[in-house]
Amino acid sequence: MSTPASLPSRAAIVIVGGGMAGLSCAASLARRGVGDVVLLEAQTLAHAKASSYGETRMFREMYSDPVLCRLAQEANRLWREEENHAGQQLRETHGLLFYGESWDEETIEGSIPGARRVMDDQGIPYEALNADQIAARFPLKPKPGFTGLFEPTAGAVRSDRVVAHWINTARNASHQLIEHCPVAGLDADGGGVTLESGEHIAAGQLVVACGIWSQLLLAPLGLSPKLEVWPMLWAHYTVEPALADRYPQWFCFRKEVPDLWDGGLYYGFPCEGDESVIKVGIDFCPDHPEFRMRDMADYVRRPNAKIVKLIDDFVRENWVGVGERVDMYSSPYTCTRDQYFVLDRLPSHEEVTLFTGGCGRAFKFAPLLGKLLAEKTLGMAPSHDIAPFSAARECVQWPKVKAMA
Repeated sequence: MSTPASLPSRAAIVIVGGGMAGLSCAASLARRGVGDVVLLEAQTLAHAKASSYGETRMFREMYSDPVLCRLAQEANRLWREEENHAGQQLRETHGLLFYGESWDEETIEGSIPGARRVMDDQGIPYEALNADQIAARFPLKPKPGFTGLFEPTAGAVRSDRVVAHWINTARNASHQLIEHCPVAGLDADGGGVTLESGEHIAAGQLVVACGIWSQLLLAPLGLSPKLEVWPMLWAHYTVEPALADRYPQWFCFRKEVPDLWDGGLYYGFPCEGDESVIKVGIDFCPDHPEFRMRDMADYVRRPNAKIVKLIDDFVRENWVGVGERVDMYSSPYTCTRDQYFVLDRLPSHEEVTLFTGGCGRAFKFAPLLGKLLAEKTLGMAPSHDIAPFSAARECVQWPKVKAMA
């Protein structure tokens, strides 16, 4: 990687943020022949304290939301192209089980009845399962009345391989990927960035793709978006080796129990390779100031003991053959109130393109998001409808903050 000692004074495009969005944008620009690109990362690329860290992310088309379903279908087409570019497999197809309670209310991840309606409408294959069929097929203890949907074409993205592939793609196009280089601020006219070191890089176009930190950079311009950072926990648990190949990738839907801080949504990944270990996490965040923060400076990395116990209890009550928990991680999710991303050029700042609010779900759409960011940055018409991700929608409307003179 480049170091701060080799900083250029200008570039055609400067990308702020070296996670999923910034790297996928750089790779897409590289494949379009754009070489004069500088990417700035405050720490290390896809580092362990940010949202793009980890070995796996889900990919699927099973959504209650037609917007996300269509986005996933196009992203999966581009994942196949991405694997051709990489010359290696970047995804593992092993299916996905939605199971649990069915009721007429949508959650962050949709619902079982809603997903079934959308998949029927979109012609996406799935199997409908009852509680007995779920128990017979998987090492699971579903409650009576639980139902399930199994999407056989879903699976896991090998995010660690993907990040390495994007880095290689960008570097082969002579992009400068500069780590340990925090940005102090954006120019008032969007024409460049000032680094914490005091140095300045002029830019023809800026891409701001640094998650919750985008608020700090955009606030002085009067354009700070409404975002929250949520601490989402996930862990690995040992399982009986004889059952290792029977654990699916899954989501469990249960009704929220607010008094217990239990949002009801849990998810998991199957064992990888020869390891008898499954990954299990939560997909909810209590609506409480302790959990929903506006600034990474307030982020508490120590997992909340009450939520840890909820995960431990859920695993042991619902799954067969699970042993000890071997670790626990807290990942920061940058979230909007409607759980849609922001992917847009900024109002009154045509030189600045923003991606933020990944909401923990963005990685599965990464090839498409990178392509769309590249298109917006180059002034091209977007190849996919991005109106739902507008920076002008009400739930992320910029507060009326006085801009810097």
